[in-house]
Amino acid sequence: MKIDAHHHLWHYSPEEYEWIDDRMQALRRDFVPADLEHELELAQVKTTVVVQARQTLEETSWLLELAATSKFIQGVGGWARIAAKDFPEILDDLRQNPKLRGWRHVVQGEADGFLDGAEFNRGIAAMPDTGLVNDLPIFSR
Repeated sequence: MKIDAHHHLWHYSPEEYEWIDDRMQALRRDFVPADLEHELELAQVKTTVVVQARQTLEETSWLLELAATSKFIQGVGGWARIAAKDFPEILDDLRQNPKLRGWRHVVQGEADGFLDGAEFNRGIAAMPDTGLVNDLPIFSR
């Protein structure tokens, strides 16, 4: 069985997805489960993990709702601000959802020094023993 571990779903708006520039015209539209299901069928992929494209709790909740009713979304890579004081509580709350597979924080969009900050490291310290994957996309500088 083929599983694809990284898909994005969204209701497109230029303000919320400013990273989709002129070179990515094909992405400047809504991409919802019906679109994904069609593409999965063409590629003969049975299941997928959807991953956040915006760093908002609202999007994470939306993806978890979609996963709860989907036959092909097997997991969600969500987002919560790792550097937030209440991150451990948010983590504990969202971990109750069996479709949550991990976190993704686009560190390359943060200010220099973010990874060295006490707030970020306090959040990361809450991650061991959760069984969740942690994805930190970053550019080397």
